[in-house]
Amino acid sequence: MVAIHKILIANRGEIACRIIRTCNRMGILTVAVYSDSDENAPFVKMADEAYHIGDSIAAHSYLDSQKLIHAALASGSNAIHPGYGFLSENSDFTDQVTRAGLIFIGPRADSIRTIGDKSAAKEFITNYTSSMPLIPGYHDEDQNMERLESEANKIEFPILLKASAGGGGKGMRVVYNTTKLREEIEAAKGESLRSFGSDKLLIEKYFESVRHVEIQIFGDQYGNVYDINERDCSIQRRHQKIIEETPSPAVDVTLRKAMATAAVELGRQLRYEGAGTVEFILDESTKKFYFLELNTRLQVEHPITEAISGLDLVELQILVAQGANLKTLGVLENIKFNGHAIECRLCAEDPESDFGPRTGVIHKWSPANAARQLQGVRYDTGVEDGSIISIFYDSMIAKIIVHAPTRAEAIQKMATTLARTVILGVATNQKFLLSIMNNSCFQSGTFDTNFINKEKSVLFPPLSDTLNSSMVAALVYDWVRRKEEKIILRNIPPRWRNVHVNNPCMMFMIGHQQEAKIEYVYQGVKDKRHRFQCYINIAKDSTESQMLDVVLFETDMEKEVPGPNGIQGIKGLIRLAINGIQQHFYVATDVRDVNERSIFVHDFTQGYQIELVKVDRLKSAVSSTDEDRVTPYTSSMPCRILKILAPTGTFVQKNEALLSVESMKTEIKILSRHVGKVTMRVEENQLVDARVLLCQIDEV
Repeated sequence: MVAIHKILIANRGEIACRIIRTCNRMGILTVAVYSDSDENAPFVKMADEAYHIGDSIAAHSYLDSQKLIHAALASGSNAIHPGYGFLSENSDFTDQVTRAGLIFIGPRADSIRTIGDKSAAKEFITNYTSSMPLIPGYHDEDQNMERLESEANKIEFPILLKASAGGGGKGMRVVYNTTKLREEIEAAKGESLRSFGSDKLLIEKYFESVRHVEIQIFGDQYGNVYDINERDCSIQRRHQKIIEETPSPAVDVTLRKAMATAAVELGRQLRYEGAGTVEFILDESTKKFYFLELNTRLQVEHPITEAISGLDLVELQILVAQGANLKTLGVLENIKFNGHAIECRLCAEDPESDFGPRTGVIHKWSPANAARQLQGVRYDTGVEDGSIISIFYDSMIAKIIVHAPTRAEAIQKMATTLARTVILGVATNQKFLLSIMNNSCFQSGTFDTNFINKEKSVLFPPLSDTLNSSMVAALVYDWVRRKEEKIILRNIPPRWRNVHVNNPCMMFMIGHQQEAKIEYVYQGVKDKRHRFQCYINIAKDSTESQMLDVVLFETDMEKEVPGPNGIQGIKGLIRLAINGIQQHFYVATDVRDVNERSIFVHDFTQGYQIELVKVDRLKSAVSSTDEDRVTPYTSSMPCRILKILAPTGTFVQKNEALLSVESMKTEIKILSRHVGKVTMRVEENQLVDARVLLCQIDEV
């Protein structure tokens, strides 16, 4: 065995933090690499050393193999761990690492080359493991547009376009007919090239109703290959997993053995080393499964396998890379799997806007297990208070993992954990994940990869009356903030008037969807507690208000980092009694400029963040509900302009594509809202911030 004494981690974020934790326990030194935007990231601070490798664009930093290898040699590292994503499944990078005299913690380059490319994998399976069933499709080298269109039309629609070199939903498109086939092929090729450096596609028959089940395998340098049970990854959006669990509710003992046997046999034929995952699609009605791909790396969802097995898969990766014999170690012989584990991916995205990625500053991050000391709960994350979610990398903020004796108990524990997790300042899918945990179809285990579409009406409920509590918390928070910021007459309550005319009020946009008004009467201090009467009106054009008695018990506030123009907010925990019921809220402010302020409220009863945007009442009163004659199109988030589809002077119809933008590795098309003439305000490859004018349309 060759001892690994120092590892360079060729990755970032939560997986870098995850690897560092295991290395610390094993007594191995770690070296981080970072781009401009990651200079102060937690993984950089956790590592023993950190090397700057370029600007924030991944191609100039985390995808630059020479910079990574140079940093490894300069730091005295003798091994590189690629994590997942970036260059983790790039066989050329593996070869370069080996030629530099370094140990690559992962499979050999020839294994990655053979099976990591989806097309090559199908070729290998056809020649060496013919018993493994394959999905009908096209995976040849000819990538001419006419050939791809021809092959797609040979397969019964719907079909699935997939990046041959990639994964994680990037470069993947479902096409239901020939109408948009060419357009989707072009989009898939472009996304694949940006994400993986190759625009090669394969085409497969798309199954509308299947489970996505995968087998974790582990091999060593001596031909030993083992399976470590299965994971069910059927809950997906945009063909990307958001919830994984093990064991799968759809897999019985017989099916588990058949799938594991097929996966292990494939690993043996490859003489596979290290961690790998053989992914299948499963027709639950017939119990037939088909090979999907073999991911030649550690999976994002590996913690749930660790939870039920008691193993540390990163430690096993390092041991195998050092030359350990898995059979001699004995840890994978007759593993006793215990209980049930679930992982939720907490992402910076807006589920109600087609899961579009979002950026922002995390004003507060508080894992539930830190405050509540929950047992069997684990967070894998790379963020902290003040972390910035940028356009340059994936939208995942954290992985939340729970382990319990039964599936029902694991679901309940996950629901509680999600509700107690505080993240304020950036839109996330927290509410959506909670909806899934509370969904009867999910709880029964009777779901497939089309689960979100089938349950959409249940998973996206309308705004509820519980928002009243969040509005009260926002109002009291703002009142406390004003009181704290007063310099003169500090004992006079905020918004006090000598002659009473109207009650002071605030207007909010709730989640950028609905306008609401809250008035209040400050009733003074009694028993050292501030008391208010609040009147809330959420229904538009309604004159009826709901009255609430509010008592402010205590606050635990701290100053936030100064925002633009020197504006400084506060954030913290407040305890209120609303109509006699005590509740805790965590509140924070996002100050964009003097006139634009969002108040984020985490209500521990409903269990997720609500963003309340303060509305300028004078501006609101004169604004028209009709679209302007000249309709502006502004960026909802920082992004890069990929392609101008309708240049200045173009006449467009409603729902016609104007331009495509990229944020967090996701391509989004901006569509026209009505007929008109386009005036484009940006250029291709331009980086723009949020709320920047992209183009406008003059109605004709």
